Amino acid sequence: MTIFVSSNVFIETSFDDVFDLLKEIPNNQDIGIEIFPNFKNAAFQVALEKQMPHLKQHPISLHGPYFNIEHSAAKGTEAYDYAMAEVTEIFELAKETQAEHIVFHHNNKIITPENKVETISEASKNLAELNKLAKVAGVPLYVENAGVNSLGTNLFTEEEFIAECLKIENEVLIDIGHAHANSWNLEAVIKALGTKIKVFHVHNNDGVGDGHQRIFDGSLDFKAFQRLYQTYTPTADIVLEYGYQLATDFSAIVADIAYIRNEF
Repeated sequence: MTIFVSSNVFIETSFDDVFDLLKEIPNNQDIGIEIFPNFKNAAFQVALEKQMPHLKQHPISLHGPYFNIEHSAAKGTEAYDYAMAEVTEIFELAKETQAEHIVFHHNNKIITPENKVETISEASKNLAELNKLAKVAGVPLYVENAGVNSLGTNLFTEEEFIAECLKIENEVLIDIGHAHANSWNLEAVIKALGTKIKVFHVHNNDGVGDGHQRIFDGSLDFKAFQRLYQTYTPTADIVLEYGYQLATDFSAIVADIAYIRNEF
């Protein structure tokens, strides 16, 4: 197991803060960084380039492009071209950092009964295309349960997501906060997908909103998840994917990393 901290928490502050945080963690060489890309932000690009020597000293994973990205956009559309341009950047970054995986969202847009079937179809076509590019780049794409009901972005029911993951070649990243916000049975999901699950995004919430709160700050029973993890997926990587509200609370992030290090 590798523990990663997602740079998502520092989107509104500075990517440099990742490395200030790492200084607070003893023996931090084995702590990974999941880069949450913000390619259109000049400050992010400057910090990314500056920190590249330090990035190469840690395990790296990459969140796929997210801002204004729609992976269910049909080929030939402006949205498709925009997404693919950023995908090109993420694969280049994967090569430079020797990233272990890239996270894939089927969609980020609002889902309705009218667009659901087409969204799944187009996203599946695009995922197949991206898988070919990923093989060339030498980095796997992991499919995440990305949508949240309260935001209108959830594409799959629990049962549909399990079936989809068992059908495709990709391994899986389970976001336990999203599962909780969508009232999924986390035990059923983990049992069904088993060792196809390679990574977890961990954070907590109130069971409705996508709060990206600390692991014990919410109604998700994190110790129950811990038991499931130890039983069914004891080697899966864990990514702390916290929200912007925790950007200045280094001590909280350090404490939660220490808990996972010591108890998992």
